Amino acid sequence: MEAVGERDKLSAPTVSEQAGDAAQAPLLAPLLARGIVFAAYVAFCVIAFVYVVYAGTPFWESVQAAGYLIVVLGLQVYFSRPDTSANMPVTYAVLVTQAFLVLVPLTQFGQSWIIMPTLLAANAPLVLRARWGWVVFGLVVLLAPVLELVWTGDPVLAARALFGATVAALEIYGLTRLARLITEVHDARAELGNAAVARERMRFSQDLHDLLGLSLSTVGPKAVAARDAMATDPERARAELAEILTVSRHALADVRLVASGYRDTSLDEESRTVESLLADSDIDVRIEVSHGELPVEVRTVVVAVLRAGSASVLNKPGVNTCSITMRRVGDAVQLDIVDDGEPDDDGAPLGDTPADTAEMLMARVVALGGTLTRGPRAGGGSRLRLRVPLGEDRADERIDREEPADQVPRKAASLASWLMRAVFIGLVVNLALKLLLRDLDTITVVTSIAYGVGLLAVQLGYVSSTDRVFRPPMTYIVLAVQALLVFLPLWQFGAAWVSIPGLLAGSALLLLRPLSGWLVFTGVVAATVLALATFVGDAIVIADTIASTVSIGLVTYGLTWMARAMHQLRSVRRELARVAVADERMRFARDLHDLLGLSLSAITLKTELAQRLMTADQDRTRRELMEIVDISRLALADVRLVASGYRELSLNEESRSAESVLVAADVDVRLEMHYGELSPEVRTVLATVLREGVANVLRHSVKGARCEITVRQVDRMVMLEIVNNGVAGEPTLSPGGSGLRNLSARVERLGGELTAGLSADGTFRLSARVPA
Repeated sequence: MEAVGERDKLSAPTVSEQAGDAAQAPLLAPLLARGIVFAAYVAFCVIAFVYVVYAGTPFWESVQAAGYLIVVLGLQVYFSRPDTSANMPVTYAVLVTQAFLVLVPLTQFGQSWIIMPTLLAANAPLVLRARWGWVVFGLVVLLAPVLELVWTGDPVLAARALFGATVAALEIYGLTRLARLITEVHDARAELGNAAVARERMRFSQDLHDLLGLSLSTVGPKAVAARDAMATDPERARAELAEILTVSRHALADVRLVASGYRDTSLDEESRTVESLLADSDIDVRIEVSHGELPVEVRTVVVAVLRAGSASVLNKPGVNTCSITMRRVGDAVQLDIVDDGEPDDDGAPLGDTPADTAEMLMARVVALGGTLTRGPRAGGGSRLRLRVPLGEDRADERIDREEPADQVPRKAASLASWLMRAVFIGLVVNLALKLLLRDLDTITVVTSIAYGVGLLAVQLGYVSSTDRVFRPPMTYIVLAVQALLVFLPLWQFGAAWVSIPGLLAGSALLLLRPLSGWLVFTGVVAATVLALATFVGDAIVIADTIASTVSIGLVTYGLTWMARAMHQLRSVRRELARVAVADERMRFARDLHDLLGLSLSAITLKTELAQRLMTADQDRTRRELMEIVDISRLALADVRLVASGYRELSLNEESRSAESVLVAADVDVRLEMHYGELSPEVRTVLATVLREGVANVLRHSVKGARCEITVRQVDRMVMLEIVNNGVAGEPTLSPGGSGLRNLSARVERLGGELTAGLSADGTFRLSARVPA
């Protein structure tokens, strides 16, 4: 806190040694910020009381001043509370009471009390509307130079009083305002993530609606049309069934493609998979991958094109060799898939990939600013080329562009930087005014001001930078430079020495470890006192210097620490938002797999069964067709519901659906359900486990296999068990957020356990136990 009047009055924040750097624990920032602010208020009132006593005030009047200061301190703590509303009558009453306690005693204590109105100036913008708050701020600050002119008639002293009061008020306002903003931003740290997740849900919902909604909405009417045409127009019925089969297969492929777009896929793993598939088909394959780190959305599109392109090579006749190259070319990533087969005549970049899936993938490529082309190459064969420009992760860009949810922290970070600059510049201006009060030669004044400006440049350019990493030896070099700028004038000018050692003391706290920082802080204060005592014997001047050095040092630390904490909290919010978006994408991929995969597989199986039974058993065919209608309606409902959160599933409905699907796949099913009332969360998780388990049975069991599904409740535990034989290979735990691994995570969140594996008798057993 800078001087007001002839001596440098102060307010000082003190901080705990355990506070540490905000970079180490930004989420503890609210607690530390409130501690700094409270210490600043205490120091402000203590120093004010010291100057009342040093002014020779009688004992009982000093006691009266102490009472005023205690009440003012309590009122100031009220303003610093994060939940203090500016629009409440009690807040205005507190402000008026404080105005009385800091203005009226001026008639009693005079210059020794002149610092106190700065509290009123600092609180006005916090309580009153923006325009009126700063008007009151200016009027109260102007009171100091006016009183100084009345008391001394010296314009230079009045100018010092003006700048001193301004800097002091900005320090108190800045510390209070930043502490409240830090608390506000900390409490709302998940807000940005919620907004980003909401946008991802909308985008996901649109993708599902555009891609799967239309396909699924055609299945039911086609099944009804096939049923109605069976007796009168069998050929039309077969055509409708063929179309249903095509739609369901394409929709299932699209589910996998959409899910891959929301899952963080690995290019290295995908490359090895493609290499294995091509080699197993007797194709001589050569893969070169050198792409570096890619944004997630670019990576997933490259993976999707790699899958589709390799599938096209596998389906093309006459292919003997294939070369796949993935590399960075300038500011883009380029994928080339070259084969020696016959060039495609239709010019379709993705060969025989279903048209709707290819269209969606092309739209993704275009959205990223990329190109996807296919054509013949010199020497025979064809080349598929994908080129996508690189940039920062699009999800990060969307998060960083988010304005409503990030408006407060962005403004708070700007306010913190502005306040730091204003206070430090004010210190240098006050230094220049202090020099003008002394009878010094021009060279001394100019040189001292140059030292002050250099000190300010180091402070703002390095020490108080919010995005700089502090590491030795640069840290020690900066402190050494500041020490020279502080103490070199002592060697040059002696008794005329004027500097701002508090900046050096505050920098030590910021740049060094806590113990070392406090030792250097104490050493700077001691050195300053010893240097001044050599030339000045006045105890009040020495006490004033100690208070000023400690105050400026702690204010330097407090403002810089809060500014850094605000920037770090903003970074934490963005990081939490990115994590939330990544988690939500994984949830999308998981729910697509869990909720839609089985439904679409069931439609495919039942359609194939209906095709086989249409001439042999028309009644059974009609029942299968109506079940297709029901399943398609359920799948369409899942499309609408999956993006809005977890869907509450019915265990009974899922068990009946599972039985029907397994029977259609020629699996002998035995179903036993014995359980009582279950919570929606337990029902949904068990139903999801049942879906995945049945999907595994369909994928890994041969025809004619047996499957037993049992749900039973014993005391407070409910167990779902799926046992099947005829396993054609052990089911694997699917990576990437789906399959049995994903189910295990869901079950564990409910406090249960999921196990899966082959038994000694050759059966596969999937078991989930959860608290009822």
